[in-house]
Formats: sequence, C-alpha cells, structure tokens
Amino acid sequence: MRARLSRITAAATGGWRPSAARPSAHALPGWFIAVEGGDGAGKTTQIDALARWLRKRGFDVVTTREPGATVLGAKLREILLHTKDREPVGARAEALLFAADRADHVEKVVRPALERGAIVLTDRHVDSSIAYQSGGRGLPVDQIAALSEFATEGLRPDLVVLLDVDPQVAWERAQTRGGEPDRLEAEPEQFHGRVREAFRSRAAADPDRYLVVDAAEPPGVIIAIVQDRLEELLPLSSQEQAEARAREKALREAEKAELREREARLAAERAEAERAEQRRRAEQEAARQEEERRREQARQEQARRAAEERARYERQKEEERRRADEERREEQLREAGRREQAETDAEHRRQIELAVRQIEARAKGAARERAARELPPGATAAAATAARRSVDQPGSEPDEAGSDVAQSDASASAGIDQTAVLPVDLEPTQALSALPDGLSADRGGVDVDDDDDDDDAPRSRWHLSLGKRKL
Repeated sequence: MRARLSRITAAATGGWRPSAARPSAHALPGWFIAVEGGDGAGKTTQIDALARWLRKRGFDVVTTREPGATVLGAKLREILLHTKDREPVGARAEALLFAADRADHVEKVVRPALERGAIVLTDRHVDSSIAYQSGGRGLPVDQIAALSEFATEGLRPDLVVLLDVDPQVAWERAQTRGGEPDRLEAEPEQFHGRVREAFRSRAAADPDRYLVVDAAEPPGVIIAIVQDRLEELLPLSSQEQAEARAREKALREAEKAELREREARLAAERAEAERAEQRRRAEQEAARQEEERRREQARQEQARRAAEERARYERQKEEERRRADEERREEQLREAGRREQAETDAEHRRQIELAVRQIEARAKGAARERAARELPPGATAAAATAARRSVDQPGSEPDEAGSDVAQSDASASAGIDQTAVLPVDLEPTQALSALPDGLSADRGGVDVDDDDDDDDAPRSRWHLSLGKRKL
C-alpha cells in the first residue's frame, strides 16, 4: 500500500513514470504517436479508438494524417494520390511532395499541439516515406531519411505503432471496403511486399521506439496491446493527476483509519494474547498441580499396596513359621509317642517273655512233681531220675529255670501288675489268666497243646508266641 501511495503521490506532482518508460524523443511537453502500416492495415480504426480512450483519461488529443492535414497538404494529397487523369508523378518528385506536406504538417499542426502538451496521433509519418519511396520505389534510404529530417527539423515520434499486415489480406480488406483505390493502393502486390519489409526492417532496428502488432488480430485485441504500451509510456493526465491527488488523500485517510484500526486490533490482540497466556499458564499450573496430586496419590497408593504386601508377606511368613512350628511340635510329639510306644512295646515284650519263662519253669516243676507222684511206691531211684529227665527234655534244666524264676519274681512283680507267682501245681489254663494284656491263648498269645500220645514228653506242652501291640 505504501508503495502504491508513493507512486500516486509522485504522479500527482507530474514526476512519475513507469519503470519501463523512456524520456520523450523531443524537448516538447506533448507526446507524439505515429501509427504506420500498409494500406488496409486498420490505422484509422486504431487511431479513433486510441483518441477516445486518451480523451476519456483527460488528455488533450489531436488526430491528424499525412498527407492532407493542412490546406497545402490537402492539395498535395490530391496530386499524390488522385492523378488518374493527370500526368504521373515521378519517384523523386513524389518524395519531395511528401516531404513538403510533412514540413507544412509539422509546422502547422504537430509542433503547436506538442508545445501545448497535447498527445498527437498521426496516421503515417516519416517511416511511410522511407517504406514507400525507398522500399517501394527503390530510392536510396539515406536520401529519403535526410529529406524527412530536413522537413521535420529533427522531430521524431515518441512511439511508432506498426500494424503489420500481409499484402493479400490488405487487398481483400480494400475490396470489402469498396471505393476506388488511390494511386499507391493500386500498386501491384510485389510493391506492397517491399513496403512491408521496409517497415519491419525499421522496427527491428529500433525496437524500443516501435511497437509491432499483427494487424490480423481482432481490433479489440490490437487496441488493448497498444493501450498497455501507452500506459508504460505516457504520464498521468491533468485529470488523472487530480484524481490521483483525490485518491492520495482518500488513501491517506484510509491508511490513517486502517492504521488506527490496526493499532486497535493489535491492542485487542495483545490483550487477548495476554489473557490467553494467563489462561494457558493457569491451565498449565492447574495441570501441574493435578499431575502432582495424581503422582502423590499414586505414590501413596503404591506405598499402601507395598505396606499391605509387606504385611501380607509377614503374615504369610508368620503363618508358615507357625505351621512349621506346629508341624515340628507335632512331629516331636509323634516321635516322642513313637519312642514311648517303642519303649512300652519293648517293656511289654520283655514282661511277656519273663512271664512265659516263669510259666514254663513252673510248668516244668509241676510236671516233675506229678511225675514223681505218679511213680509206684518202691520205685527205684533210677526210675525217678529218668522221669525227671523226660520232663526236662524240651526246655532248660528245671533247677536252672526255677532259679531264674525265683530271681526274676521280684523285678517282674514291679513292672507287671497282672503277673503273679504261680503255685507249683498250677494248671496251664490257670496260668494263662495271669498273662499280661496283649497275650492270648491262640494266635499272638500262649498256646497249650496237650498230646496224650507222646509218652516221652510231659502230659502237657506249652507253646508261647509273642504278639505285637498296635500303636
């Protein structure tokens, strides 16, 4: 915006030109535009459109032509172009007549308009003389250029718009337009071809001062191309300068208003940014505190779980120790019970064995006594001895058994309440009732087997077996 404002400000003072513009080709304040091209290129149409556009912008515009723009020029035009019934004009005379018309034209029309600052649009100028008289007629180009320089006093157009047209297209347009062709239009196609090449050669030699446009394009396209070039070349008109000053003022006011609005907007944005920053910081602080609270809660929860886990572990270990102690105590009790039971069983077996030996000893003694009583009176001492031997044969010696029984009576009576000293003549069945608990008369106890058929053995034989008590 500032760049545009600077450009408009400079334009309002008359000091602005676009960057592509170049200084005027002359020292006069106006602008000189020549429109060139072959016959039928559409020069008149473009000049009229340009004049309307420039006048609308506020420029002072003068449209003119060569030849025929002055009174003298009109007469020379009649001679040069309409001599069908007159004597033909030679090439050099033709060149001089065109130069005379140009001199009168520049002096009376072009220069005065340029001096007052107008824009002059001319239909043909020096380039037409060089193209027709040099290119078409074959005269030396330097002579035609020098003659034109003399006629114009060195005045050159600021811009030459060359409407390039094919001679065949130009001839077809002339036929469409109708009317009688002038002397130059009636020249053959080869003549117009040389004229076209001369125009194009001039434009190629000075591209900054020439604008070549294809005349076959629609008129609207051509005028737009020329307008773009003139936008670069021409300054602002007085009207445009006034409009520029008005726009400058409006732009300045708009800029001030925009500046105020921007400052207010920036202030509001800064305030909003500060509020947003405060909200952001508050949210961050709240988030930080919340995060800290969650972390502390997590730490407490973790500590609680760890404490519970430790307590559970301690309880488990304590329970395991208690169970181990109980199992150990139970095992000790079982072991003590087993030892006590083993000692009880051993003592019980010992008592049984002692009782059995006592029973056997007493049974043997009783058997000897019965045997002695059963001997007939008067039997010999030898028979009594044999009888005693038959009784003592299965076990130990009676005397020894009797002594053993006598010796163990005292100790056995202390350990076994059920055992009593049996009488000598005690029957076996009577002796069984005195056995300790755990003995019986059949399996696991004391068995008595009476065998009447064995004459050599005592009347009764005792078979004892030891039983095991269950724990």
